[in-house]
Amino acid sequence: MLDTRFSEVCEAAAAAWSVPALAVGVSVGDASETLALGCSPETRFLIASVTKPFTAALALSVLGLDEGVGVWPEDVRVRHVLSHTSGFDCELPDGDTARFGQGDEALGALVAELPSVPRLTGSDDIWSYANTGYWLAGWLAAERAGASYEDALAERVLEPAGLEATSFAEPDLEGTGEELPPPPYPRARRPSGGLTSNAGDLLRFGRWLLSAPVFREMAVAVGRPIGMVYGYGLFGEQVGGAGIWKHDGSYGGFQSSFLLVPEREAVFVGLTNSSLGTKALRQIEDEFFRRVVGEPRAPRVHRKLAPEEYARFAGVYENGDGRHEVLYPDASDGVVLVEEGVEYIGLALDERTFEIAVGERLGDRFDFPRDGFGRFGSRLARRVS
Repeated sequence: MLDTRFSEVCEAAAAAWSVPALAVGVSVGDASETLALGCSPETRFLIASVTKPFTAALALSVLGLDEGVGVWPEDVRVRHVLSHTSGFDCELPDGDTARFGQGDEALGALVAELPSVPRLTGSDDIWSYANTGYWLAGWLAAERAGASYEDALAERVLEPAGLEATSFAEPDLEGTGEELPPPPYPRARRPSGGLTSNAGDLLRFGRWLLSAPVFREMAVAVGRPIGMVYGYGLFGEQVGGAGIWKHDGSYGGFQSSFLLVPEREAVFVGLTNSSLGTKALRQIEDEFFRRVVGEPRAPRVHRKLAPEEYARFAGVYENGDGRHEVLYPDASDGVVLVEEGVEYIGLALDERTFEIAVGERLGDRFDFPRDGFGRFGSRLARRVS
């Protein structure tokens, strides 16, 4: 599959988005292939939130979905923290997880502070991406297994999947982008995004997961993110009539992609050391879809709304990520999203969903799932003015 045409697509995408190093892996049935640009196929990248399917697989191996989680109210269960439906915000109020250090006690110390995390909604109310839930799930699984999170993951997921290059070691190359956090990756954050791996190992994980009983538990639509569904550790969408289960990762100048097409027994892996890597990987994923399901993702169609429909979303929204201001200029065919002083043009996909139309965040979406709330970067924010 990774023929000259596929290589050309990878090269064009990497060049278009200034990606220094990129590794891609494809597995269909028993056949697996990898290619790399600017690095070797064995290079280990930080896979960031692609760690979440690993943590979900661990948690489901030792915990029941209806078990309580202890540090949050009784209505929050394991199912809620694994599906991002707990109603709690994404990060600690101060956003600092490096302060817990790199010792064995780091994750437990972080979990002790989870009661301070703001709650935006009730459980099962509005889907909102929350790293906090995965820190809690990782800690609960480790406690039940009677081991550290790292040792429990190795014993119950990494070793059964036959992974050799996947660990919490530092990546083989540096991430690129602006205002990157300093290494090392905070140990307390590991259940939400700390693994490093290479393309070959992630293909092995994908094949193992497709054949594992736990996959049937993970691939169940529970939450409703923008334009997709979310199970336990995996997003779901339809491409060319086929069900796709996936997770992306982004942290510290690394962006990654992990896709499963169960009915084709297919796995796709994309790894980059760029804060714009997701844009390049989306182009490459579409070439994968053309070959595996017969067509790429359907293009998104923008709509023109009545002025009053745009205007009703104007206001200021806040969450742990900061301030998100939505403006509606007169005679505009969209809204303007202002974050950290930068303006982005959002065009309507439906009555409540918008897509950034130009610039480095091209294709990013935000929506307003309920009056008084917006979701920006998949994270819920409350309207404050």
